[in-house]
Amino acid sequence: MSFPFFRVWVSLSVCGFAAAQARGPALSFGTIAGMVVDAGNNSPIRRAVVTLSTIEPHPQDAVAWTDGNGRFAFGYLPPGHYELRVNKGGFQTVQYGTDSPRRPPGTISLAAGEIRSDLVFRLQQVTTIVGTVTDEQGDPLARVSVSAMHWGWQRQKRQLLPGPGAMTDANGHYRLNGMPPASYVVVASRPLGPPLPVRSEIAAGETQRAYAYGTQYYPGTDRADSATLLSVEAGHEYPNIDFHLAARPCPSVQGKIILPPGITMLEQASIGVFRDGPNRANFGAGVSQPDFLFRFDQLEPGSYTFIAQGTAGGKRYRGTQSIEITSEGAPEISVALKAPVDLTGTVTVAGPDAAKYPPTTVSLVTGDGTPMNGPQLRATVNKDGSFVIRDVPPGVWDINPGPVPPGGYIKSMRLGDQDVLTEEMVIDSSTQAPLKIDFGTKAAQVQGDVTRNGQPVRSTVVLAPEQRYRHVMSFYRTVAADATGHFEIKNAVPGRYQLFAFDEFEPQSIQNPEFLKPFEQAGVAVTLREGDNTPQTLSVIATASPTLGITGGVQ
Repeated sequence: MSFPFFRVWVSLSVCGFAAAQARGPALSFGTIAGMVVDAGNNSPIRRAVVTLSTIEPHPQDAVAWTDGNGRFAFGYLPPGHYELRVNKGGFQTVQYGTDSPRRPPGTISLAAGEIRSDLVFRLQQVTTIVGTVTDEQGDPLARVSVSAMHWGWQRQKRQLLPGPGAMTDANGHYRLNGMPPASYVVVASRPLGPPLPVRSEIAAGETQRAYAYGTQYYPGTDRADSATLLSVEAGHEYPNIDFHLAARPCPSVQGKIILPPGITMLEQASIGVFRDGPNRANFGAGVSQPDFLFRFDQLEPGSYTFIAQGTAGGKRYRGTQSIEITSEGAPEISVALKAPVDLTGTVTVAGPDAAKYPPTTVSLVTGDGTPMNGPQLRATVNKDGSFVIRDVPPGVWDINPGPVPPGGYIKSMRLGDQDVLTEEMVIDSSTQAPLKIDFGTKAAQVQGDVTRNGQPVRSTVVLAPEQRYRHVMSFYRTVAADATGHFEIKNAVPGRYQLFAFDEFEPQSIQNPEFLKPFEQAGVAVTLREGDNTPQTLSVIATASPTLGITGGVQ
């Protein structure tokens, strides 16, 4: 069977062919060709995008489109190793050598003058969740945000993490497309907007009470931990995931900013509120002086954090208060401003060529997601490694020291006796302990091979920290084992780990450390030290479930 050639050469035509011509006229070019069809009915797919990539440190790509018969071809190819993938709107991406997007792709080894024209790609339609959102009377609700979220861990806390989302149309319909196989919590929530006056009649002099549609988790609960997990598999449509939102009263909340001891007046004062949940939002209100009262009208029921900020004598003060607001409202709120502190510390660099990589800055960003007024908290590191970050308000802070030496790592960060590399750093007005940061110039490296029944196999290799650090995402490393089963992991933090090799792997899985529990016995324990470590041999783990981490075994 012959195939017409459809070629749109990018860098491959310029670099690859120029190199081929430089090697002389004896080189014979090859061909890679095939068809793309719908896996459901075996019909050809037109205008699918087929990408051919070389396998090298800086890959070069060529792109072709399928014709009306679903055919494609790449010609004048020099011998070498290639990867091939196919994309088409409404279908899942397919890669040569695998039937799952969660498996590593295969390699096409093309000899001089070889013609490969037998390739057939079968595309499955994307996974979708569809449904309708209505009000109590069954009328459709437009512009409602529907999201598919998944349970994971952030900052040592189990919480819902963002996933695919969509807005309802004028008929209340929504469609979530391209869902990776996993278990989801589907939630509907109307973004903050003007409250709804829902009463058709009102007595003279009576104030019209405002209402809003609250957040609802499928199949009809306002609590995330009561939601039903919807397990989705590749290529399926999940219909009738419907919501019926009820309008709830929006109460007014008032409160007062409490000044810190010794402060009687603020040069500037502000109050903001941060709403937690699927549609996070923050907004502010005016603060009256000299009593520093505030009021928020028509807040939708939910969980909120109130953030008070002010300046006095050139110093920034800050305070927070978390409140649950119901349809009946909340008691009067008091938000106490707390004094800032000067955070002192040192940064050291140890290891080969340490003197070449002096640290330059240390900065802080809020670690709880709440907004922060004013310039970034940042300090320049002195030649002796010392630094001072002035006027750090109380709160949870993430630390960004830098730059990390090339090929190096952060060995430790400690606030006094507390390990703040693996735990949250909480600053309050009484904090006096110094922050000590240590860099190493030589991170850990480990390589090895993955086999199945003694034969090399492609896979995804996961380096997972020991149990007590499973929540520390920065300790994880994931790499692909190539066609020879070989893998290399670089720039790891020295310590105790387990190595796993999966035939299927969903990248978001590491956001939930519990996903590894069914596979603990299949992991290989390693203790990594700075520099090169002993090579490891792994057996590939076959994950039998569409949602990684539920069932599995070793082959």
